[in-house]
This record gives sequence, structure tokens and C-alpha cells, in this order.
Amino acid sequence: MGGTAEALVVNFQDYSVHDGCGLRSLVFLKGCALRCKWCQNPECIKPGKEIIFREQLCIQCGKCLEVCPAGAIQEEGFRIDPKKCTQCGKCAQVCQVGALKEVGQWMSAESLVKQIEKYKVFYATSDNGGITLSGGDPLFQPEFSMEVLKRCRELGIHTAMETAAHVKEDVFLKSLQYVNLLLVDIKHTDDAKHKSGTGVGNKLVLHNLRLLSKMENRPDCVIRIPLIPGYNDDEDNVRKTCEFVKSIGLEQIDLLPFNFMASSKFKEMGVDWEYEKCESQTEEKLTLLSSIVTSFGLKVTIGGLW
Repeated sequence: MGGTAEALVVNFQDYSVHDGCGLRSLVFLKGCALRCKWCQNPECIKPGKEIIFREQLCIQCGKCLEVCPAGAIQEEGFRIDPKKCTQCGKCAQVCQVGALKEVGQWMSAESLVKQIEKYKVFYATSDNGGITLSGGDPLFQPEFSMEVLKRCRELGIHTAMETAAHVKEDVFLKSLQYVNLLLVDIKHTDDAKHKSGTGVGNKLVLHNLRLLSKMENRPDCVIRIPLIPGYNDDEDNVRKTCEFVKSIGLEQIDLLPFNFMASSKFKEMGVDWEYEKCESQTEEKLTLLSSIVTSFGLKVTIGGLW
């Protein structure tokens, strides 16, 4: 690592109390190998820059129409035609009210670490607070992510990483040496169902997780189940996930209730979201699923709050 790695960063969220212990800063990176239909951060899925449209802010000044070289701005609602848009960003640059916004900014690992370091005193006084890399998937941009994690470890900052673990074995293992806490989703235990919901099977994910059981100095690891209505929030899938987690010697599962708030993000991207009318699991169902987890002798948390 020569200190020159760069990546597309979508957002830096400070003073967070979830996705890891203590007070944390969350960094959302662009790009993911999966295409989860329920993704909570759809603006992070594709690897390149994107333009989103926030209709409620638009004053219909027409400046975006004037500067678009590809004719991708549609007059009705000023929506962007994704088939014509070249992601040049000119429309967002002239939008004075922020209705059109470019998602993803290039950032060096060095500059990000400097920003993270400013919060070091807060991390140190908040029960292992620190930095959590998220996305997208940090391992979609592995050189950048590992450089950031390595430098933070050298500074004594607790490091966490959220990943789908759908990555080559050598990349996965190499990244672990810089991570204090690993957060991995198991979307579904059935390979075919996993592929139907994410676009890829689960074999590589489960393989990488099995490698953890063979490591002498492995990081802490929490398995997460994003509970998707009618897809994976049934008792059978949760039980099978628990069986797998026990088999690799892990101790905690974090149940993530369905979050319908992503609906607004899909709308900004001009995408019809099939889960828009779905509701989160009831307290009764969450209690039932939690009891299944604890029946396996596993610790259970809900919603990333520890």
C-alpha cells in the first residue's frame, strides 16, 4: 500500500451509535457485487458516479435542460433518462437548490483517515468507538478500504467493516488483519433463494465465513440477517442460519428489521421499488425470531444497536 489509493465515497456519517460498538463514524463506499432487491443504500450499488433527482426541491428553473449535452433531462418532472445520461454531472453543477445531486466523490485514503482522526478523542471515550466502513461493500474497493483500515489501526482507532463477503478468498483473508470487528450479512441459507434476491449465490459467502473458524487470531464477527418480508424472515431460514453460525464458532446474530425508509432513495433514482408497500416485522415476530436465536445459545441483538 503506497498511500495513494482512491475510492468513490458516498457519505461520511459521524456520531453514529450503531453498526459497531461505542460512538462511530460510518463511511459509505460506492460499488457492490450484489444487487439486493431490498438494498437500503441503492445509491451505493453501482461502482460509478450517479445523479439523483429530489423532486421536492426542484424549482423548475430549466438550467439542467440547457446544459445537458446528452438530452437526458425529461421536461415532465425533470427526471433523468438513464438510457441517455452519461453521468457528466453538469446538471448537478448548475442546480442551485440541490434537486439534482451527484452521488460519489473521489477521495484518497490519506484524506479520509485525516478526517477520521479528528474524532479520535470521541472514539476513545465511548467503549471501543471507531470507524465502520460500509457501502455498497468496502471490499468492492479493497485497496482503498484496507489502506484506511490499516492506518486507523496504526492510530489506535477501533475498526469495523460491513461486507457481503462475496469476494475472492485472498482478498477476504487479507482484509481481516486490519479489522477489529467484522459485520457480515447472510441474506439466505438457500443458494437458489440467495441468487433470486441478490443476483448471486451464497456459496462464496459461506466459504469465506468458514475460513474464520480456522483462523487463530480472527477478528470479532457478528452475523447479520436483514429481515426481508416473505423472503428470509421465516422461522426455518433463521434456524438454518443459526445452525451455520454455531458450526463456525461464532456467537452473535444481529436481526435487522425491514426498513421501508429506502423508498425515498429509490424514488430519487427513478426506480420503482418492489418493496415500497412492505412493512417492518411486528414486535411479536421479532420476539419469536429472537427466541430462536437464543435457543441455539447465541447472543441476539436487533437493528445494529448494541
